[in-house]
Amino acid sequence: MTVLLTIANEKGGVGKTTTAVNLAAGLALRLAEHNGVASRILLVDMDPQCHALLSTAFGAHNAERAESLSAVLTETPPPSLQRMLQPSQHHANLFVIPSQRDGMVEAARVLPTLMANESRLSKAIAAILPQFSYVILDTPPNTGDLLVNALVASTHVLIPVETSYLGVTGLRELQRTIDAVRMHFRPELRVLGYLPTLCDEQRGETQEILAEMEKRYPRQVFPPIHKSTDLAYAHSAHMDIFSYRPPRQRTDKQIASSSRGSQEYALLVEAVLRLTWKQAVGN
Repeated sequence: MTVLLTIANEKGGVGKTTTAVNLAAGLALRLAEHNGVASRILLVDMDPQCHALLSTAFGAHNAERAESLSAVLTETPPPSLQRMLQPSQHHANLFVIPSQRDGMVEAARVLPTLMANESRLSKAIAAILPQFSYVILDTPPNTGDLLVNALVASTHVLIPVETSYLGVTGLRELQRTIDAVRMHFRPELRVLGYLPTLCDEQRGETQEILAEMEKRYPRQVFPPIHKSTDLAYAHSAHMDIFSYRPPRQRTDKQIASSSRGSQEYALLVEAVLRLTWKQAVGN
């Protein structure tokens, strides 16, 4: 059964896209030596800004509207997703669905007026799920039908949390959204965990916030992601951190380099595999 993992937080600037891109790329690298479906990863960019596509498949962020994700969400019947699938630029086993900013902005506007508006992605994507072990979904920083569609389609949620007091206290609305999706559409939807992001060891409150997260979400807090110029530069170069700062020798078990960003996202990849791999391969 495919693992569909939404990266969600209704607050902007918390590292959702950075996490979606680097988790998808890291999984692609870690699973590249596997055969068939087990090696294939899909990244779905539900954010109208299309920043995840900028880092993985530059050009796929500006597709023709009729051949993009917005058409899948709004047309009845939707166009074929199979025809739209494109390989990413940096990893042969990582695929994307093309998108377009204006089309996604329009989709967010019209979705509330459409029948079965919350489950349109789930129904459209069902036909291609057997081709992938993992689907990673990036989401916009607000409550709305684009986020709800991602959650309804998903099996798991990963929540990046900025290590600030506002970042920790701003999760209640997201939890209400997740609870509503569970009640009405996806009772098995599971919060995989919380990922502390943008950690700054120079700030005195960082350790207090990490301790508070551990107290509030016991055994659900992943090792933190620290602020890193490599992560920012990788995004500017339209690359994931593993492509921007590769190790001298790469194997399926060794995907990180000396770059702290690559090491920390490699730890996240291992944690996600440990928690979900049996489901992904159907064992």
